[in-house]
Amino acid sequence: MSFHQILKISPTEFWNDIKNEYIQKLSNTPPDEVYPSNNPGPTLPNGNVNFECHCVSHLVASPCGYHFREAINCQKSTNEEDIEKGACGQQLLSFMECANRTQCFKLSEEKDEKK
Repeated sequence: MSFHQILKISPTEFWNDIKNEYIQKLSNTPPDEVYPSNNPGPTLPNGNVNFECHCVSHLVASPCGYHFREAINCQKSTNEEDIEKGACGQQLLSFMECANRTQCFKLSEEKDEKK
């Protein structure tokens, strides 16, 4: 039998210093040493964006995930000179407009204060 357990911590607990020696060491270890085979980083060996990387997966899963993927894919497939001339600007703008409209990146405390 398997089950899920939800653990909740307060903001104070979240921001407290790590006291466990093993976890402290682990938190200072580069990600590729912690799980090298499971996380090649933000870029896959073939050069494509790794949308499963922990560094961007929250953006992909957000309400603006489609716009984020469009902007990143455009940047990855465009040379730096063209980007400096404004290429991918529309895709990035669409992503930013979505983020503003949905407020998907605000902390829940900030959202509660605005109500």
